[in-house]
Amino acid sequence: MRKYAATTTALILLLFWPTMAQDFSGTPSTPVPERIHSQFEETYLKDLAKRRYSLETQGLYVESLDGSAVLADHRSNVEFNPASVIKIATSFAAMDRLGPDYHFETTFEAAGEIQKKTRTLNGDLVLASTGDPLLSTLDVSKMVQKVIQSGVTKVTGSLVVTGPFTYASYLTTDRAIKKLEAQLRKQGVRISKPTKRAAKSGTVLTTHLEKSSLRDIVWEMNAHSVNRTAERLGEAIGGPWAVRQFLVRGVGIPESEVSISRTSGLDKNRITPYGTVQLLRHLVLWLNFNNLLPQDVMPIAGMDEGTLQRRFTTVDYRGSVIGKTGTLPATDGGVSTLAGLVYTRDRGVLLFAIFNTKGNVNTFRKLQDKLIKDLITESGGAELSASLHKSSN
Repeated sequence: MRKYAATTTALILLLFWPTMAQDFSGTPSTPVPERIHSQFEETYLKDLAKRRYSLETQGLYVESLDGSAVLADHRSNVEFNPASVIKIATSFAAMDRLGPDYHFETTFEAAGEIQKKTRTLNGDLVLASTGDPLLSTLDVSKMVQKVIQSGVTKVTGSLVVTGPFTYASYLTTDRAIKKLEAQLRKQGVRISKPTKRAAKSGTVLTTHLEKSSLRDIVWEMNAHSVNRTAERLGEAIGGPWAVRQFLVRGVGIPESEVSISRTSGLDKNRITPYGTVQLLRHLVLWLNFNNLLPQDVMPIAGMDEGTLQRRFTTVDYRGSVIGKTGTLPATDGGVSTLAGLVYTRDRGVLLFAIFNTKGNVNTFRKLQDKLIKDLITESGGAELSASLHKSSN
């Protein structure tokens, strides 16, 4: 994969350097791609029709990494439900804002003097939070215990929360704060005034530093499609609105072609297959500039644990696909999606987005796998060396 990383970097630097100079402010300006007739696309659409699935409710787009060739295009500018494929956008938006090596930190601080005899904090108890998406109930309980051990059981002021805060199953800051208030009371900490959300600092009483870096959190979230982590990571950077703004302003997807209600992909989000491929291209570019590879943030099919572990497992295809799955059996009549990169011998790296709705998700998955396998065969076979290792960062 190092071979591909170097080639890819040189290629996309030539194509998209103006975009990087503008801090991802718009869509790259590239020549109109060549439309290549592909047998795999024709076969796939026929297979859908044979099973009496409406072709109006299916989307497909496949394009070369350099944007020079379109190998498949079926309703690519129609908005579909991407399901958990939207986690790619959540991941990218978070890493772009915070950095891939970012470590979340949660701290209790005393903004005032502590009277040891009466165990009273004359001032505010500050929770300085950055929205750690892995913070657990046990972590919070231990932190409250350390606050007590520091000599505080009564606070004359307020609990002041300075940033996004979630933990366990409490996926929004408001819900997590209410649960924290109850936890403080339960463990014997009395706070006199109502909780506030404001910017404030004080003397550190206890800190929880998340061991996992953001890129490790993102990989785990995408490999296993962990909705809770995605919801909380979205909250950490501003929620669905912030992720949508990143797609519009950062990737250049038109406002009319994307809507996000949940950063995990639950519910009814919308994006086009074409927009998803543009998202993937910008992500590959960004990863290269940060000395990272696609498999640092998404799983390798047939090799890594998670939702792609049992797909593309045979020797002809194993290790050639990196991507993200999406499944919503009870939404939009049944949704199954797959998007990512496929490494081929003759056509190099290809980007793809397959969106299926109104049907059986298991059948859709089989058709998706057959499509990708046919694509690989039609492109000279799989480039297995593309998936050897993750980067060493």
